[in-house]
Amino acid sequence: MLPGRLMLTERSTLTSTKCINQRRTHATLVVALVAFALLMPSLSHAATAQRKFTFTAERNQVSIGSGLSYPAWTYNGTVPGPLMRVQLGDDVAITLINHTTEAHGIYTHAAQLNDESFAAPLGVNQLSYRFTAQFPGVFDYHCTAEPVLDHIADGMYGMMIVDPKNGWPNGKAREVILVQGEIYGTPDAHGAIRPDHSKMVEGQPDFVVFNGRIGRYDIGHPIPIKVGELVRIFFINIGPNLFSDFHVVGALFSTVYRSGNPADSLHDIQTFEVGPGDGAVFEFRVYHSGTYMFMDHAMAHAYKGAMGLFRAVQ
Repeated sequence: MLPGRLMLTERSTLTSTKCINQRRTHATLVVALVAFALLMPSLSHAATAQRKFTFTAERNQVSIGSGLSYPAWTYNGTVPGPLMRVQLGDDVAITLINHTTEAHGIYTHAAQLNDESFAAPLGVNQLSYRFTAQFPGVFDYHCTAEPVLDHIADGMYGMMIVDPKNGWPNGKAREVILVQGEIYGTPDAHGAIRPDHSKMVEGQPDFVVFNGRIGRYDIGHPIPIKVGELVRIFFINIGPNLFSDFHVVGALFSTVYRSGNPADSLHDIQTFEVGPGDGAVFEFRVYHSGTYMFMDHAMAHAYKGAMGLFRAVQ
C-alpha cells in the first residue's frame, strides 16, 4: 500500500472511531436524561410533606366569658377546635376519634372528596381520610353529623390555613386568627346556656363571638400590633347562619384575599362581606398609636358580641 493511501486509511479509521465514541456518549446522555425524567415523579413525591391531625370529639361545658357557659360539642375540648396549618401541595391526613355516644364527623372545605369521607355512622368511633392541599387559602372545618346546624352551632368547628408555597405575596406580617361564630340559647340564673334549636333554625343567635368568647379582645385584653407593621388576619365566618361584614375602624384593608386565595385579591377595601362557611385574609396597617376596633359591621351582630380591639404602639 502506498504511504499516502495508508495515511488516508488511518485518518478514516480515527474519524470513524471518533464518531462512534460521540454516538455512544450521546446515547449514554439520552439514557441518563430519560432515567432522570422517570425518577422525577418519585423525587417530587418524596419531597411532599405529610401532615397528620388527630381530633377527639368530646362533650364539654365551655365558658364563653361574662360568667356564661354552655354544653358544647368540641374538637379536642375547645371552641374553636385546634388550628390546622399546612402548605400548598402537602399530603394531609385527618383522623377523628369519637368519645361520645352521638355520631360525629369532620369536614374541611380544603378537601375535595365525597360526602362519605367526612362522616362516621352512629356506633363507629373513628374515621380517617387524606387528601392533597391543592389550593392556598383559609378554610373552615366542622362536624357533618345530622343535624349539621346544631353540631356547628354547638361548637364543632375550626380553621385550616393552607399557606402558599412561597409564602404570602406581601411578605412577613403580624398574624391574627379570628373565627366568628354564633351561640343560640338564653342563659339561666346561673349563667348556663341551654342550646335552642328553634333559634338556630330561625337564625336568631343570642351571641355572636370571635374565637368562642364574649369580650375576648375587650379593653383589658386587646390584640397588640405595631404602628406601620403589616397585620394579616386569617378570618373564618363559621356561621352557621349569619353573614359577616368585617371591618376595622380607622383602617382600610390594603389587600383582601377572598377565601384566602392570593389569586383572588382586592385592594383598598373598607368592609368585606364573608358568608357563613367562607373565609378571607385581610391585610392592613395603622399609622397612629391607640386602639382600633374590629367588628362585624352588621351592628346587631356587633352588639351581640362581634367586636374586639387592636392596640397599636410605636
